Amino acid sequence: MNIYVRYDYKTVNEAIFNASDGDKIIIPSGVYKEKINITKKNISLIGDGFVTITFDAASGNLDPDGNKYDTFSSATVTVDESAAGFRAENITFENSYNRIDSDIKVTQALAVSCGADGTVFDHCNFLGWQDTLYLWGSSCRQYVNDCYIEGSVDFIFGDATVLFEDCDINCVREKSYITAASTAETSEAGFVFYHCYISACENCGNIYLGRPWRAHTDGINSHTAFIECTYNFDCAAEGWLPWHLEPGTEADKNR
Repeated sequence: MNIYVRYDYKTVNEAIFNASDGDKIIIPSGVYKEKINITKKNISLIGDGFVTITFDAASGNLDPDGNKYDTFSSATVTVDESAAGFRAENITFENSYNRIDSDIKVTQALAVSCGADGTVFDHCNFLGWQDTLYLWGSSCRQYVNDCYIEGSVDFIFGDATVLFEDCDINCVREKSYITAASTAETSEAGFVFYHCYISACENCGNIYLGRPWRAHTDGINSHTAFIECTYNFDCAAEGWLPWHLEPGTEADKNR
C-alpha cells in the first residue's frame, strides 16, 4: 500500500508508525526535522521532489530525556536489523551537527545507521561530518547506487557487505579518512566501491582511503576495495592508515 506524508499522515514518523510490512511511503518536497527508527520489513521511503530528513543529535550531547547520545544512537535515521528489504530513493539524509558551525567540538554524528539485510539506497544523499554512514551486520548485504556521500573522519564505516556503485564520495576537510571497515574474517567482502568518483574539497590534502576499525579485535579482517574509480586529488602516499584515535576527536568507548 502507498502512504502519503502530509496527506495521510503529517510527519514521516507518523507514516512509519502506521505502516505495515511492505508499504511504500511517499514523501513530498520539504525539509523534515525528525529522528526516525525503522523496524518493519520491506518498507520503502520514496522522495517525491527535493526531500531532506535531518536532525542534529551527536555523541555526548543530551537527548530529550536527559540521557547522553552515543555514536550509534545519534543517527538521524536508524534502519534496524528487523527491517530487512528496506529501500530508500531520492532522499537526502543529514546529520546537521558540525556541518554549519565548524567550531563545534568534533564528535560522532550519524546521518544513517543501517543494519538491515537486502537494503537498497538509490539516488540518495548522505550528509555529515564524522561517521556519516554506518552500515552494519556481518551477515548483511546492502547496495548503494548513484548516491552522494560526504564527511571527514571514518565517514563510511561498519561491518556489512556493501556494493557502492556509481557513487560520488566527497571529503570535506584536510586529513580525511573515507572508510573504517570492520569486516569479519568470515565475510567474503566488505566495502566495494565500483565506478565511483572520489573527490575532496578545495585545499583538502592528506586524504586516506581508509583505516581498519576494530582491527585489534580477534576475527576482524577489514576488507575495502576501490575498483575502476576516478579521483580528483592525490591520495596520501600511504593510501591507508592503521587504526588509532585521532587527537582532537571525541573518543567513544562504545566504538
